[in-house]
Amino acid sequence: MDRDAIFEKIRAVGRAALTVDIENSHSGNISMRYTGADGADMFAITATGSQKGELTPDKICHLTLNETNYGYFKASSETDIHARILGIPGIGATMHGHTRAATIVTLDDDPMPKTNPRAGLLPVDPLGARYLGTVPVDWIEVASGSKEMTETIFTKLSAGPVCMIQSHGAFAGGASLEETLFYLCALEHAGEVLLYAGMLGLDLSGARRTVESLAPTLAEAMPAYSNEEDGLRQFDDEPDTVDTFLATGARIFQSRYSPFHTGTMSLRGAETMLYLPKASLPDDLPGPMLEVSLYGCGAKTAGAASDIDVHRLIYRETPLKSVLHCHVSEAQAMALAMLPEAEAGHARVIPIDVEGGFLYPAVPVLPPNPDPEALCRALLDYHIAIVAFGGVWSAGEQSLGEALRHVSSVKDICRYRINAAMRGLDVAAMEPKRAGAW
Repeated sequence: MDRDAIFEKIRAVGRAALTVDIENSHSGNISMRYTGADGADMFAITATGSQKGELTPDKICHLTLNETNYGYFKASSETDIHARILGIPGIGATMHGHTRAATIVTLDDDPMPKTNPRAGLLPVDPLGARYLGTVPVDWIEVASGSKEMTETIFTKLSAGPVCMIQSHGAFAGGASLEETLFYLCALEHAGEVLLYAGMLGLDLSGARRTVESLAPTLAEAMPAYSNEEDGLRQFDDEPDTVDTFLATGARIFQSRYSPFHTGTMSLRGAETMLYLPKASLPDDLPGPMLEVSLYGCGAKTAGAASDIDVHRLIYRETPLKSVLHCHVSEAQAMALAMLPEAEAGHARVIPIDVEGGFLYPAVPVLPPNPDPEALCRALLDYHIAIVAFGGVWSAGEQSLGEALRHVSSVKDICRYRINAAMRGLDVAAMEPKRAGAW
């Protein structure tokens, strides 16, 4: 990869990080390893104080991996940390992000100096459980470029994809910049779910037991992250459809309906479907666009199936024309609050806002690993369903825009309820009486 391509990649990732608020205008840093024209081990890193959403080529420093040169004086103050991380086998890129929700839920007010390790971040959402596991948290007295910080982060990222420095944010490493951004966004999503669960006053011990029991299912249903096929387009001869998918994916990412490169979406054809295995797509960071057969699903439960087979199952069992699956943090927290009712088969989120109540008198919440018939019935009746530990599924009778609207509305419906509960309001008293008969 030449320096122009490296710049374009880092700029795209910087813009994406700023868009979803895991960086402010100048915070964080981004780096990637490459081989120089002379065969030397090199890495590119953002300059100190650079604006991640407005990067220019002069804000990317190109340094040798194994020795200091003049560029270090312009590069990020955490360049030494990045160089150590990029020396870990299998890591080709690394990022530091100010993941706010994840930082908030790992704060404590214990007296200083603190002992390490601190309590780790334990995700209660499927993405976090599958891709992150327990995220280590450490307190560092000098939490910016210190030797202690360098050694701590090197040790933690040698064992896992992401770690946190208490009150400072997260560091992640992956084979590519896309994979690194994926881990940071998955971490922030996990933090948001925990933050919203706290607003609802939930005891998460039961949720954590459920997550542990679902671990084998999650590993089966969610493949390891890869971006090897991100440029693949199997229906380039349909430019209008491509544009529709790109616009929908950009909206999903920008509005935080699902973290970076998560979720799935599809449109139904006669014998095939047009399928995107990565629904959340910022500009200049595409995912594959596939045309696949409508047939082939053999899973007994929707939860145990891969996403592609759930899309096939829905099209096989219903006349619906579009399907969207997203991981909405507010909806995941609401599903945690309703888990006992969901497992008993009668959980529904009742909107307390006027628009939500007009469009959706009730939104069904299904248990983990729902019966396929139950998911299909919910989408036929409501066009939307929240699956506990399984994200939000929506469907349209004609277009992707219909499915997107349902996801957008559910995010708002759940947020209104969560914030009303945080204020101490009697949310049940605010529910329209007509919703009980829906």
